[in-house]
Amino acid sequence: MRSPLHLSLLVLAFLVMFQSSSQAKYKRDGYTGRKGNPGPKNRPVGNEERLCMLEDKHSGAKFDLSQLFRLNKAERKFFTIQGASGGPFDHVDMVYDYHFTLCGSVPPTPFDCFGGETIFRAPAYQITRRKDSALSDDAKKAKTYEAQPEKGTLRNCVAIGRAGEGNPWTYSLINKDDPSYGVQIDYEGGEECLKRTVVRTKTESGRDKREVQWIPTPRSTTIKFTCNPKAMTLERSGESKAQGNIERIIGNTQSIHAVEDDMCHYTLTWESPYGCPTNKKITKDRRGGDVVFTQDAKGFHSTTRNQARKSMFLASFFKFILFVLLCGGAGVGVQMFRHWRWMKIILPQMSDPNPIQQKLARKKFVKLILTFGTARKIAPSGSRLV
Repeated sequence: MRSPLHLSLLVLAFLVMFQSSSQAKYKRDGYTGRKGNPGPKNRPVGNEERLCMLEDKHSGAKFDLSQLFRLNKAERKFFTIQGASGGPFDHVDMVYDYHFTLCGSVPPTPFDCFGGETIFRAPAYQITRRKDSALSDDAKKAKTYEAQPEKGTLRNCVAIGRAGEGNPWTYSLINKDDPSYGVQIDYEGGEECLKRTVVRTKTESGRDKREVQWIPTPRSTTIKFTCNPKAMTLERSGESKAQGNIERIIGNTQSIHAVEDDMCHYTLTWESPYGCPTNKKITKDRRGGDVVFTQDAKGFHSTTRNQARKSMFLASFFKFILFVLLCGGAGVGVQMFRHWRWMKIILPQMSDPNPIQQKLARKKFVKLILTFGTARKIAPSGSRLV
């Protein structure tokens, strides 16, 4: 009776220790937080700025984004992410569309951004729209968002980056120790937003004091191209030949993600073959290191995709163990009820001071629990087993 229970406890302890060691390794390797472990920033020069063919100056890794860049520069298209929501700073009643380009290209301002007093031509925009009014009846049933919202939808457009003289864009490795993680492009100098900042000040008596201040901060954006050799290119999907911008609807594809992971900072992550270095060995699929956000009763939490999968596996495993224990307990209860005449004799005898009588009662108890038919012998009329 004890051996299976002990084995189950050992398995549970091993899984908990494995989860803890994985989290410790994740933190030790420097992959926590939105900044991750990026390499030093590179300033674009020559073909890097004209053709978006990037080369990291420190590792020598090369990334060819020219085919994507051509859609921004020559065809004057934006890449768009439709209907993003659920981030730690997102409003529950709103969804967010993102328009962005690569390598500092600045196509004409999106139509939804016209009329803003502070808007300017930029390589990246965020457009906010009301969630309910952006849904048609069919879309509500399918739980997907329309690419084109209804007329009159509330919109709020802000530039979340700037490119050009005085605000050069930069690029770097997602992970400075391994180019096969991919490459990221950073834009800074967007429209200002108020960022909650805790400032340490001194009181009149000289004591330290923490004060919350809302500081105007320029918005910034990081576009991460994570290496996924198996992902579909724009040419294969036919998106590059479509009219208008290149749209990727959140919920219909898991190859692209957008989130405001820190106040006034936005991270757009795109799994793509274009994120793989052309002159370096790809060690393995690195998508498990992508930062994702989960939510529970305690609020939002930042973790990685691998950690989220492990947590889901552990939660499912614990639920399975609990289900097995409940089913086993229910089965034992049913068998005890079926053999209740025997149980009235066996249960008291299991606490008998005589160890021989205890052993005899436990042996008979197990035998009856495993007897699914009618017991061959009728329960004795006495109060003890012979």
